[in-house]
Amino acid sequence: MLYIDFGVSMATGLNGVGFRAWELASALACYEDVLVITPDVPHADIQETWADTPWQPQDQPIRTNPARRDIYLFGFATPIDSIRRFKEAGATCIFDAIVWPLEYTTYQRVHDAVHPVSKYSGLLDEYLTRLRMADGYLVASEVEKQVLTGMLTTCRFDLLLEPSRNMSLDDLFCQLPVGFSDTNERTRLKTPPSGDTPGPDFVWNGGLWNHYSPVTAVRGLRALLDAGHEATVWFLYPQRGTPTAAYRAVQEAVAEDRRLAHHVTFCRGGLSLAERITVMETARAALCLYEPHVLWDLCPPMRLRETVLYELPIVAPRRGALGDFVSAHGIGATTASLAADDVAAAMLSCLHDETASTMRTAARAAADNYRYEALMPTVAAWLDKARTR
Repeated sequence: MLYIDFGVSMATGLNGVGFRAWELASALACYEDVLVITPDVPHADIQETWADTPWQPQDQPIRTNPARRDIYLFGFATPIDSIRRFKEAGATCIFDAIVWPLEYTTYQRVHDAVHPVSKYSGLLDEYLTRLRMADGYLVASEVEKQVLTGMLTTCRFDLLLEPSRNMSLDDLFCQLPVGFSDTNERTRLKTPPSGDTPGPDFVWNGGLWNHYSPVTAVRGLRALLDAGHEATVWFLYPQRGTPTAAYRAVQEAVAEDRRLAHHVTFCRGGLSLAERITVMETARAALCLYEPHVLWDLCPPMRLRETVLYELPIVAPRRGALGDFVSAHGIGATTASLAADDVAAAMLSCLHDETASTMRTAARAAADNYRYEALMPTVAAWLDKARTR
């Protein structure tokens, strides 16, 4: 049995690693009996899209108790007690380590804490506990393997000192990039008729977190309007919990210019998967902008999924892993800086029908490299070796 437990809420829909959990389950079902463990009852859209994938809430007894030769795939938000329970039962524990502590330094709850260092230390301790409890690691890129290797030399050096350890570390790491499954919301979910209502020109389909810079999208839009070009931007994910500094900056920028109230939309209640499909299929391009940050230099964000799945041109900073990908494959436009004029120029290129069509064709050509089904034979073979170690 392969258990997948990423610990992220499913009740209101999916984003980021939530998609990864269900799509990995779908792609691995050809090789393993799979069960997705959820912290809450998944939204009806999720259950419809992945109707063939078994699941159950975390607070219910597991139908088949974990045992040796079972695999437990967990993520950065999986409760420590859950990992410990599977570990003690003898299951092989695999950490999908695509989020690492550098991201925690941007969290609003860390910066707002009375003692930010202590708050961060708590998150770091939990992360390192997950790292130590794992028998193997999925990473999204070669660079992430290097990052995790460095962390192991400081917190799990006993593992590296084993006399029989093959220092290629190929038995510890398996590369699985951010991607998508053939079973996804676009191919399986019944979409409502879109009617004649046009979609947005640009979607911000990521979170309003501090490791992004959504305000630069608003500034770029304002520069487009100043130059006489009409465009709209929709922010698809609502702000949850304490408003981040990034979100407050967006609100302030919109309030500063009366025109923007008619050109910027916040999907405050959140969109269902069905609603997101309609928006993503009618949008002209996506935006994913952020200040220079080592986090993004090393790995692309989960936004890459929608770019290749929906064949949607994307505007991204030239510096960083996503910018490298966009430049290499021609699937969008990159901006040399986050200055409003530079961002506006990149956005404008995506509004040209011929250029956008070329970008969509490039995204379609790149997509097969990110299909989980195409990658699963390698992953399944690695998991099989991991359980026999």
